[in-house]
Amino acid sequence: MKIGYLLPMNEVTKKIHPDIQQLPSLTLRQMEVFFAVCREGSYANAALELRSTRPNIKRVCEDFQKAVGRPLFEERPDRTLQPTTFANELLTQTGTLSRSLRHLTESVRSLHEKGRILRFAAAGELFKGGLFTDFLARLRISDAFRPCFLRIEANRYRIALLNAECDVYFGAGIVASNRLELVDLGGIPWTFKQGGSVLTKIPSKPADMASGKWWIAETGDPPASESILQALHLAGASGGRILKENSADQPANDEIVLHHDITSPPQPGRRDGWPSFRFSAVLKKQHPYSELMARLTGVALA
Repeated sequence: MKIGYLLPMNEVTKKIHPDIQQLPSLTLRQMEVFFAVCREGSYANAALELRSTRPNIKRVCEDFQKAVGRPLFEERPDRTLQPTTFANELLTQTGTLSRSLRHLTESVRSLHEKGRILRFAAAGELFKGGLFTDFLARLRISDAFRPCFLRIEANRYRIALLNAECDVYFGAGIVASNRLELVDLGGIPWTFKQGGSVLTKIPSKPADMASGKWWIAETGDPPASESILQALHLAGASGGRILKENSADQPANDEIVLHHDITSPPQPGRRDGWPSFRFSAVLKKQHPYSELMARLTGVALA
C-alpha cells in the first residue's frame, strides 16, 4: 500500500504544489519498519519484533532513507541507533499513523498469540544427543509458542542471534558477552576416550591425571576450554593440553582425551569433583518475547 497525495495531477494542482511530483512514494511496510527501529533502537531488535531478519530490516530502512532523501538514524557509541532530527520530525508528523499501525500489529499478534514461532538453534551435534532433547522435554512452551529448529554451527551463533536469524541458541562452552544473555542449564558430563589403541585406566578424579598425559577436546568459545583446563589444575590434575579441531597436534596412544558427553542429560549439581563445560541457552538482550527468559530460567533451576 502506498502513502501519498490523492489529488488528481492536473495543471491547477501542479501550480499550487509545484514540488508534488518530487514527493516520495512510501509504503506501509517502510513506515512499519521505521517505527519499529525508532522504538527498539536497533535493526536486530526490530527484526525480532517484526519476525524478520536484520539484513531485511536494514534494507527496508535504507530504501526508505533513499525515498525521503535524508538520513534517518545515527549510530551511538554503544552501537544502538538514534533517530535524527529529521526522523523525529517525521515521527511527530506521522504520530497518528504510527499509533494506528501499532494498534493493528498488537491486534493481529493477540489473535495469533498461540501461533508465535520460536526459533531454536543449535550445532548439528546437539540434535544427535540426549542433552538437548532432555531440556526440551522439560521446557513448557506449547501454550504460547510453536517451536522450529535450525542448525547453526557454533562458530557463528553470535552473528545469528544479533542478526535475528534465531531466538535462542543452545550450546556447550559458551562465554557471556555484553549484547547477549546467557542461561546456565547445567554441567555436561565427561566421557573418556583413548588417544589410540592402547588401553589405560580411566581416572576417578582429576588428581588421578597427575602425569599430564591427557587432553580436553575444545568446544564452544576458546576461553571456555582455557577456563576448564585451569579448573582441572586447581582440582588436582597436572599438565594436560587442549585438543583443537583439525589440529596437526594429536594425542599419543597412551594419552586420555576428555570429551563433553552430549548423549546424557545436563547435571545442574555435579558432586564428583570434575570441573566441566556448561550447557547454556543464549538469547539477545531485550528480546521482544519478555516471558522467554523466565521460562528458560525456570527450567534451569528445576
